[in-house]
Amino acid sequence: MNIKSNIWFENEKNGFFGKGRIELLEKINEYGSISAAAKSMKMSYKAAWDAINEMNNLSESPIVKRESGGKGGGGTVLTKQGHHTIALYKKLEKMQESFWNSIKNIGSDIDSLEKFSKKMTFRTSARNQLLTTVQNIHKTQLGATLTLVLSGGENIEVYITRRSLDEMKIMQATKLFILLKSSWIEVSKHSREECSNNIPCKFISSTRDLENVEINLLTSGGNSLTASLSFKHFKELSLQEGDTVWVSFQPKNAILAL
Repeated sequence: MNIKSNIWFENEKNGFFGKGRIELLEKINEYGSISAAAKSMKMSYKAAWDAINEMNNLSESPIVKRESGGKGGGGTVLTKQGHHTIALYKKLEKMQESFWNSIKNIGSDIDSLEKFSKKMTFRTSARNQLLTTVQNIHKTQLGATLTLVLSGGENIEVYITRRSLDEMKIMQATKLFILLKSSWIEVSKHSREECSNNIPCKFISSTRDLENVEINLLTSGGNSLTASLSFKHFKELSLQEGDTVWVSFQPKNAILAL
């Protein structure tokens, strides 16, 4: 069973843009003229101008503007906001297509749809969820070590199985979330070069009970981390706000999510 739908943006009172208006913006970008764009779409100039005028009025900044003079005698061009609007719509269109493709084999089975819905909205107990980009992949027969770059620029390594690598279709430049439980993170007052994923952080704050302490950290690139320590270990570290500590975790002690 194939499922189709269109995306339409609107505010509280008016429609903003949908597939037809995005096509109109693309044609204006191609021809540099509202009249030429309208003609290519077999619509009247007035209808095209009314649509552009409404989008300009509803947008935070103009989407289309007129330019006069120059070698070509002027014309109509998209603004930066106009190009952003097209890119946003195209991205959402791809996401929508991916979603429909993922459920097309489920058909009308309500129980299967319910299970799929729960899978799509799952929550995780991992305190640390960091956005990364794949920089390098080293494959072996059974597994793969991925070099990932955090949004702040720090490099980390994660090990996954070849099956996971293939099923998730991970390649260079793929964006992934890395999930780390707070108890998987080791904390030291000094750099430990022998440890995997040795990252300097700034100590921000702590929350404790009688046995355990959760500490909040900030990497040099601005990523937040939470580590769980025994009260004894926390006392040994003797941390003050702003102190530098080093965190590490094993490449196998991480979960990747798309």
